Amino acid sequence: MHQFYQRLPILFLLMAVLLTLSGTAQIITYTPAQVERVAKLSELYGHMKFFHPYLGYKPINWDSAFAVAAPRVALAKTDAETVVAIRQLLAVLNDDATTVTQKEKSTARTFTAADSMKIYLTPDSVLVFKANGYAGAEDYDVPLEKLSSFVDMLPKAKAILLDLRGKELPSNEQIDYFQYGLSYVGVERLLSAEPYATAGSRMRNYSGFVPEGGGGSGGYWSAFYTVSGQIVLPRKSAVNRPLAILSNRNAILSPALFALRTRPHVQFYATEPLSDAQLARTTTFPFSETIDVRFRTGEVVNTDGSLGVTGTLLIPAATNQSGGSADAAEAYVLGQLRTAKTQPMTTPPTTPAALPVTPPPTVYPAGKYPSLGYRLLAGAKIWSVIHYFHAYKDLMPTNWDANLRTAIGELAAASDSTQYALAIAHFYRTIQDGHGFISASPLRYYAGDGGVLIDIQFVENKPVITRVYADSVAAKGIRTGDIITEVNGEKIASRIARMAAIQPASNEWTRLHYVRNRLLRSPVGTPIRLKLLGADGREKTVLLTSQPASQLTTPPDTSAHFRQLAGGIGYVDMGRLQTRDVDRMFDAFKQTKAIIFDVRNYPQGTAWAIAPRLTNKREVVGARFSRYSPNEPDFANGEAAGSVQKYFFDQRLPANTGKSVYTGKTVMLMDERTQSQAEHTGLFFEAANGTEFIGSPTAGANGDVTNFFIPGAISLTFSGQDVRHADGRQLQQVGLQPRILVRPTIKGIRMGKDEVLERAVQYLNTGK
Repeated sequence: MHQFYQRLPILFLLMAVLLTLSGTAQIITYTPAQVERVAKLSELYGHMKFFHPYLGYKPINWDSAFAVAAPRVALAKTDAETVVAIRQLLAVLNDDATTVTQKEKSTARTFTAADSMKIYLTPDSVLVFKANGYAGAEDYDVPLEKLSSFVDMLPKAKAILLDLRGKELPSNEQIDYFQYGLSYVGVERLLSAEPYATAGSRMRNYSGFVPEGGGGSGGYWSAFYTVSGQIVLPRKSAVNRPLAILSNRNAILSPALFALRTRPHVQFYATEPLSDAQLARTTTFPFSETIDVRFRTGEVVNTDGSLGVTGTLLIPAATNQSGGSADAAEAYVLGQLRTAKTQPMTTPPTTPAALPVTPPPTVYPAGKYPSLGYRLLAGAKIWSVIHYFHAYKDLMPTNWDANLRTAIGELAAASDSTQYALAIAHFYRTIQDGHGFISASPLRYYAGDGGVLIDIQFVENKPVITRVYADSVAAKGIRTGDIITEVNGEKIASRIARMAAIQPASNEWTRLHYVRNRLLRSPVGTPIRLKLLGADGREKTVLLTSQPASQLTTPPDTSAHFRQLAGGIGYVDMGRLQTRDVDRMFDAFKQTKAIIFDVRNYPQGTAWAIAPRLTNKREVVGARFSRYSPNEPDFANGEAAGSVQKYFFDQRLPANTGKSVYTGKTVMLMDERTQSQAEHTGLFFEAANGTEFIGSPTAGANGDVTNFFIPGAISLTFSGQDVRHADGRQLQQVGLQPRILVRPTIKGIRMGKDEVLERAVQYLNTGK
């Protein structure tokens, strides 16, 4: 028995592995500290995914690496274990410039004169600067003092050796202060009598978010850009003395020191192969109070177009020693320096960097219920995409970072595909965007994949039946104007709240409009028991059967797309009017006093043909656009509070190609069904001739949809551009606002009236 119990932990471990492999739920409850660690890793994931250059063109599966690392980071018990887990994530990059470090406690560092940087003249007048491990360089004044002494001794030198080797990786303070000292004292400007160019940096930038699913109307793109190097101008006292620079992977280099290797009087040596880690642009992400992650944001681009460190001379292995009383590497370089001739070095041929090609989107493991790591990845990717590219992130009513932390707990605890999809929906709902569509089959089945052919509209804040299409349904006793009070035993208020909790929308009135489609859902073939309140004030119960989606297509509207009403008023159904009909429509309404454009629907792209026919003005701005165009990571770092870049442009109405202009009054009917292109139609008409808006506020969701994928076969969309009125007024969330506010009433629905249309006709006939 004793041996059996000793083996129990192993048995439990094997069972856990088998359960994981079989796809059984990995239900996790994270502590607040674990949630915070995963949240910070999620933020780091996004900052690096969009700005580490390797991830823009190299075949690195960053997403799967995160999925492995996130659970490890959550389970880490100490900072040291956290650092190990993060280091395993960063290892997939194979990048010396991207590192994670645990901060040491702040203690006063002491060093002796023997440790300090050395400057001395050899008997044959070679001026030697020996970094000697950069001891004391973390003190702002020390590099300034040492480098100033070096400059003072330059006039006595016949040749120069800069021994920049370090004994270990220098700290950020040592790097920053030493490089500042070089620039402040002007060392590089004294080492060449002619100007020379430093290397540039290749980095990533964006103009909106390129749809991962293809398509889209936003014209979004991603690219690499190059920041050119600088020209180092010599001081008048500069002289071309023979110069040797001795380096290793722990050396502190400046772009100008590295660029000196191209000068004919300079030789650049290394005791080991170098990477561009010492020169590449980096930034530091504060993972916690005790852990920093420094990651690459740029690649070194040499003046010949090649990437990385080129044109260096590797010291022969037999003399490749460092430190000690007999420094063979230094002796070798001094020997070469004393016999050097001022002629260009022989360097290996270089090839300009290839055009970086963006890899295709990551393909995630199949299945609706991802493993724990991929569930956490979903949260990280959602946070990252929205943080950098959602056009209206500044309008979100709740804190996006806090929402991520709530989502991490739900994603970890999700026990099946439905709970996972619900966790995604709860998180994504907070972007407050009517373009925030979630395509996830578990959500469809959550409400039910079948329904009945009945139209519902929220009238006076109640779900009211506005149309019954099938005679068989009407025969059950359902009437237009009936108010739904209960569905399958669930009170309607409870059902509305449950469905609204997973429904993104730009505002609450439009959220109800979206939710109406879920109210009468249930699995195909199952009963739908409705409790209804009729016009007589009595409650009745009706039993229907849920039908598949293929049988829920509404019959086509065969009425005219446009027609003339009494009193010389034209009426246009913008949901069915085609561009080819526009000229015929204006011809038919040539003698009318007004036109009503009914946009309580989704138009067919006709605004671009109609708006030019409503104005004699030219170069009319119809809408103002902006989108996020980030070119560097956006997070608080030291003195920097973050970085935000945007691209702005004005959209003008198409030019009139010589067609007649309609001079009568125009009004537009609208409500919560007026969304996106429908709202853009309103912007165009408003700019063209001041078309009056009649009805109720619109959906407040406009801005060229883009999309992305997350694990679990889920796709998500959002507004990629901020679209505003021509005068800059906000449209998103508030919607187009009517000049005359009028909403349907339950009484009017029961009487078969279109009260919004009637009010528009009254206004056009009376001016009131």
